[in-house]
Amino acid sequence: MFSWFGCDVSRSYLNKRYYVLVPLSALIGLMILIVTIIMAIASYLRDIDMTVSGFGHMASSVEASLIHEMVKVNERQLAVLEASLDKEKIARGGLADSPIWAIAHKIKPGNHYIYFYNLNADRIDSYPDWLPPPGYQAALRPWYQVTTMPGDELVWFGPYPEYNTNELILSLIKRVRDDQGQLLGLLMVDMSFDSLQQALQRTVGGNQAALYLTLRDSGQLVVGSNMDLLADHPIEQHQGQQWLGLDVLCHGTFLKRELADIGWDLNIYLPPVLFRNSLYEALQMVVLPLISLFAIWCCTLSLLVRIFRQEQALVSGSLTGIVRNLESSPSITKANTWFVRRSLNEIDQVRASFLKGQDALLRDPLTGIMNRRAFEQHKSALELRGERFWLLLFDIDHFKGLNDSRGHAFGDQVLCRVANCLADVLGVSTVYRIGGDEFAALLQQPEDELAEKLSCLLDVVRHQQWREHKGQVTLSIGGACHSPVADPIFERADAALYRSKEAGRDCWHLADEAAD
Repeated sequence: MFSWFGCDVSRSYLNKRYYVLVPLSALIGLMILIVTIIMAIASYLRDIDMTVSGFGHMASSVEASLIHEMVKVNERQLAVLEASLDKEKIARGGLADSPIWAIAHKIKPGNHYIYFYNLNADRIDSYPDWLPPPGYQAALRPWYQVTTMPGDELVWFGPYPEYNTNELILSLIKRVRDDQGQLLGLLMVDMSFDSLQQALQRTVGGNQAALYLTLRDSGQLVVGSNMDLLADHPIEQHQGQQWLGLDVLCHGTFLKRELADIGWDLNIYLPPVLFRNSLYEALQMVVLPLISLFAIWCCTLSLLVRIFRQEQALVSGSLTGIVRNLESSPSITKANTWFVRRSLNEIDQVRASFLKGQDALLRDPLTGIMNRRAFEQHKSALELRGERFWLLLFDIDHFKGLNDSRGHAFGDQVLCRVANCLADVLGVSTVYRIGGDEFAALLQQPEDELAEKLSCLLDVVRHQQWREHKGQVTLSIGGACHSPVADPIFERADAALYRSKEAGRDCWHLADEAAD
């Protein structure tokens, strides 16, 4: 906790309610989105169940109105035909047809044939009349195998190709026996598959569904409508509900209904596209707008947070600039901000006040160059960054004697002129007055360039003209390069300065890095 101009900021500006309400509102919004999506999924699953249930009712209607009606009509027709048979006549090899066949033929609409195959005479009686072509053998026809089947129940046989046209037909066959149980022949009523397929097509209409009949035992296709929808899915497929029933989006679904009076199964296949279209409609109406709104809200909130952080960084950078590098930190009151304009104005006021006292704190009032405080700050910064730099120490030779013999005014003049020479040769931003007649410099340059500058500096100071003093004013210089593994740099530079004084002054020495 800190105070700003004596005010407790944490108590004056921070309201803990906002820190609770913001995540709480975000959590509520997220929960609303999740609940809405769950409700949309539940609604879509109900739509799937309703769709499947609707097609289940269609299957029931097909079974009741089409299949059972077909079975009943054919059974009634076959019952009338069987009652008209003269079994004794048939046993003697006589014809099976009679005038009643013409009447029974009208019981079932459409073009079809009524046949009786006389097993003893190996002859086919038919209505309308049909003459077997030469070479016709009843024993080679598919329906002939019914003669060897056990039982006397009606047999739906087919599909199989018609002899002349090769069109698929279906036959209802009744095995006729005499009073002693001997098989006399087969009474057959044909039905064209075209009429059955057209009936299935009318039932399906424009729905995206495949409606087809299969044999119960073998699963063989009998007849169907929209069978192209089954191109990528085998007919014999039994699916269990997976992923809460959403697997219909990938595989569709199969409905099967066993027909009671005939050995067939009525099947309906609903393709995935039927459920996908329904899903797209649900998404377009509910989920997509909601998700889009939530995404826009999140994006807006994210942008607001980024703007706030950007402006917060602007404030932080401005404060850091005041502390670290006041002179290079620009004024930012003209920045177009939303949240921190007042804070920036206050920071600029602080900067203006700080600038007035900063120069006095870091500059030597006599020479105008930077003082020991600035030297310590800049040296610490260079050491903290781990950069390579040279620390140079300068001492005016015999300054105490000059100051005592010529007066303090001349001593101050010597200090100022030497400071100007240091600033001119080495740069005003690199030289410091750290004590009475002691100066320092922090330089980042190769050793050969440094040596050239030091020699030039000694020459410039040596050739200064003094009105109060006929002799020369000279410098002794010592320097060392920063190294993290060597002794403290100031001690090494001071030792090099001592070597220059022992060598007769008016010279420079640098600490040997290898020796260090």
